[in-house]
Amino acid sequence: MRGWRLAGIRRRPGPLVGTVAASAVAATLTVAAASIAGGHTTAPAGRLADASVVVAASTSLHVNVGSDGAQSIPLPAYRGVPAGLAGQLAHVPGVASATGESGFPNGVVRPGDVDLVAVKARPGVTPAQLATRIRATLAATGYTVATGAARGDVADLNAPIERSNGQSLGGALIPPIVLVSMFVLASTTALAVNLRRRRFALLRTIGASRGQVRRAILAELSLCGLAGGLAGLLPGAALGALGTHALAAHQMLPAGSSAWLSPWLLLIGVGSSVLVAGLSGQVAARRGSRTPPAQALRETTAERRWPNPVRVLLGLAAAGGSGALTVFTLTAKSPAGQLALALPLLLACMVAVALLGPLLVALAAGLARPLRVMGGPSARLALAAITAQPRRTASAVIPVAMAIALVGCVNFANTSIAHATTREAASTVTAGHVLSGPGLTPAALGQVSAQPGVRAAAGVTPVSMIAADPDLEPLYGEAVAGGPLSQVMNLGVTSGSLAHLQPGQIAVSALEAGSGQLHVHTGSRVTVWLPDGTPYRATVSAIYAHSLAAGDLLIPAAVAAGHTGTSPGFGQVLISGGRPATLTTLAAGHPGWHLTARNVANAQAAAGAAQNSFGNDLIFGVIGSLAAVSLVNTLVVVTRERRRAVRLLGRAGATRGQVVAVFGWHAAFVIVTGLLTGAAAGAVAMLAVTRAATGSWVPYIPLDQGAGLVLAVATLTVAAVMIPVRLMLRREPALS
Repeated sequence: MRGWRLAGIRRRPGPLVGTVAASAVAATLTVAAASIAGGHTTAPAGRLADASVVVAASTSLHVNVGSDGAQSIPLPAYRGVPAGLAGQLAHVPGVASATGESGFPNGVVRPGDVDLVAVKARPGVTPAQLATRIRATLAATGYTVATGAARGDVADLNAPIERSNGQSLGGALIPPIVLVSMFVLASTTALAVNLRRRRFALLRTIGASRGQVRRAILAELSLCGLAGGLAGLLPGAALGALGTHALAAHQMLPAGSSAWLSPWLLLIGVGSSVLVAGLSGQVAARRGSRTPPAQALRETTAERRWPNPVRVLLGLAAAGGSGALTVFTLTAKSPAGQLALALPLLLACMVAVALLGPLLVALAAGLARPLRVMGGPSARLALAAITAQPRRTASAVIPVAMAIALVGCVNFANTSIAHATTREAASTVTAGHVLSGPGLTPAALGQVSAQPGVRAAAGVTPVSMIAADPDLEPLYGEAVAGGPLSQVMNLGVTSGSLAHLQPGQIAVSALEAGSGQLHVHTGSRVTVWLPDGTPYRATVSAIYAHSLAAGDLLIPAAVAAGHTGTSPGFGQVLISGGRPATLTTLAAGHPGWHLTARNVANAQAAAGAAQNSFGNDLIFGVIGSLAAVSLVNTLVVVTRERRRAVRLLGRAGATRGQVVAVFGWHAAFVIVTGLLTGAAAGAVAMLAVTRAATGSWVPYIPLDQGAGLVLAVATLTVAAVMIPVRLMLRREPALS
């Protein structure tokens, strides 16, 4: 007897097709992200394949961070163990041989140390048994004792870092997928319920209670979510496999990684789509069940023009909150604080647009009144329909606005940061000449400094460090020596001095020094960890603004020496002053040294900084896919539900061309209104990001990308409107 709850799906499935499609896409992306996050990422043991057990100093940094307790992060360089450890381990029962091994990438170079010790077991002794005996012999923490597949992580320290990056990216994609899916499905489910309000009104008329109607709506939506989850399983698994391969190709997962394929993916895909469909349909189900039967029946023939007053009040509250949050974000002194508030600001603006959509459509229709004269009868009919049914038109405008706000904000914030990075890279070095090549040791720096006419010479080399900001995170910067730095680099120092960076000092970028990150100022004490996990406690001697090209931290090269897994030296020596002929002769006397002018070195740095981030492109693709699905789904459903209007126009004597023109004007209105509304909603968040990251109020929007986004949205909108119209016209013989 309970089959009536799902009878609407059998008798009129059209309005629910969009919900199934949106659920399927959300499930596809969720399954793909989950399969990447849980992928098989074992690194090959390589030259350690013959070792039963591998012993190394701890390859992870473990730190108690505030109230969060212990946190750990993989280290990019070996700490090294004493070479004598091999002899000690050789006496462990069951050991056939123990050999100190060096020469691994990012290995130690300190005298008397080796990277690790490879231990072979005697016949009859398993690696697990031998590892237990070795741990008991060492009887101390701070060692990594690896067997089996874990040897690969010791053989290549980049493997656990790549695994952490790739799996973190996969896991981090799931929350925005769910969140954006709720935005998508909230609009789709509300439209589906609204288009079938006659059925619910009839159910109420024959005695169905509000709870029964609400449960019927939620049952339909849950079934749609179930269908979408099942439909998205196989495409999601395939997409996850492609994503894992792509991440491995971009060194964001270990080579040879494979996606996670498990029956649990079915539960993840179906569970997430059912949950999102149910949550997004709660408001629509509540409204569909609470509408009085008589009112609902009246609205089936004459749709209510204005939204519910509660929706308007909530929309005004969201708009007011967005305005207050905009002022607070853009006036915040901390760049890190501005970045932290950018996402909440974008979401608040999107909520305001979604709630106030009908009012915005009515306002836009009022401003478009001059088109009634210019566009002729077709424009008048289209605008009359929009004015009479702003809520239905808003259902089409909102997805366009969401697509522009989401995709535009994410993409153009990235282009602005990339452009600023390229610009800074092209102007960071102010020295007259740049010396590069192998063997640029501290002694070579002294030799350069002694050349006639040299006013300043500084050696710089990239270095990765770890800081609690507030979680343990890798930060990138440079190790520097010599100087004064102010004569060879333009870092935009805002406080303190960078004349000479001495041991015990550190310079921090303004972005990283702000609240929510390191939260330090000039004179503060801070602890960072070098690539091999050695702590460096220093006083902040300078805060600088230009960090996009130089990194977030500057430390003395003498402090980093011996802790980076590479020989002490510099990637470049920046030279201010000096005679070009003398410097050229010096470079010619050392094979591999290259002397270039400042503009050449800056151009090379700018070209490297201009490379796009694959991770950002992946996030952009996910958001763009969901936005496109929302746009097409809603427009197709809205257009198909206007069959009665098309039939009425045919009976009134309209031609096919006139009907197409009416829908064309409607599509143009949706495109323009959606573009302007979405641009306004996404602009404030984009400004917050670009202001915080680049210091500029002017975002960088490439003309080709901006035009491409507008063209893509316009094409999808026109196709989603006009293709259903063409199909409907074929079925209406009354149209000539």
